[in-house]
Amino acid sequence: MNSGAFAQATASFSVCAVVVTYNRKVLLCECLSALMRQTRSLDAVWLIDNSSSDDTPTELLNQGFIDTLPPTTLSAPHEIIKRHEESGTVLHYIRMHANTGGTGGYYEGMQRAYEGGFHWIWTMDDDVEPKLHALETLLSYANLGECIQATRVYPDGQVFEDNKYIDLATGRQKVLKDAVFAKYQTFSTKNFVSFEGLVISRNIIKEIGYPDRRFYCWCDDFAYGLMASLYTNIIMVKEGLIIKKLKPGGNKIILGRKSLRLRDKELYYMIRNQFIIFEYLKRLGTFSRLAYLSLGATVIRIAIGTIVYERSPGKLLLLLKGFMDGLLKRYNKPVT
Repeated sequence: MNSGAFAQATASFSVCAVVVTYNRKVLLCECLSALMRQTRSLDAVWLIDNSSSDDTPTELLNQGFIDTLPPTTLSAPHEIIKRHEESGTVLHYIRMHANTGGTGGYYEGMQRAYEGGFHWIWTMDDDVEPKLHALETLLSYANLGECIQATRVYPDGQVFEDNKYIDLATGRQKVLKDAVFAKYQTFSTKNFVSFEGLVISRNIIKEIGYPDRRFYCWCDDFAYGLMASLYTNIIMVKEGLIIKKLKPGGNKIILGRKSLRLRDKELYYMIRNQFIIFEYLKRLGTFSRLAYLSLGATVIRIAIGTIVYERSPGKLLLLLKGFMDGLLKRYNKPVT
């Protein structure tokens, strides 16, 4: 199929977005506004509100995204539907009865979108804003793969470095061995994804299902992309199409000569969820027991950094809790 015929065929596909939000009402509305103005119009947006406590429903009402407020007390997800007049995009606002974490939100939204019959699903967090031609550009790569990932950039122009792959023996992220994004390239391939700007086809969802809710947050998209890479090329588009509004903040964790800024709960999930990643690698038959040594070394380095630089007993206990909960497969009680 030539490029013109392919573009025409792609234009006939139905596309929706899945946005997960929690307590970022202003950034959320900026994200939704950008979605409604895409040069390639969306057919629908599924907005999953993880029981935000910052009056997100009122902000959505004031900005005209919904016409009514959800009940203040819920025992199950509540849906409000409104069509955007200019774009024709239908917004499905799902107010969750509890905070199910980022993973639970994507599970809810992707399940609803898939059951709605959409050909392509575009996922993103509430703190990112797609450029107006983002969807059109991403879909232009749909003849190369059924998972298409946009490069993210911060508002100051700094690129969110994501040119890595997952080592299938240890689950660690490593810099890609080959020269990525050489001057003549507009894309590369990788073996994991981020839910911040991922376009995925329903064919892949049919093969691998929905995100694993055990993650709650952190590493869920890594595992999802890893499974998707078994069925399709994962395309990493060089152009910075997604503006990531929030830079990593919170507490600084020392990792040898490197540092990583994480909130306490993210530190917990970063460690705990590695054990779920290990399960995926074991299922693939690529897992190496060296992964335990690698993770143990990481925990020790973080623990030393926490003791020496932060002197935070609470954070140290949370780190150890994450390790023990993962080791013992205690995934039922999220840390919020």
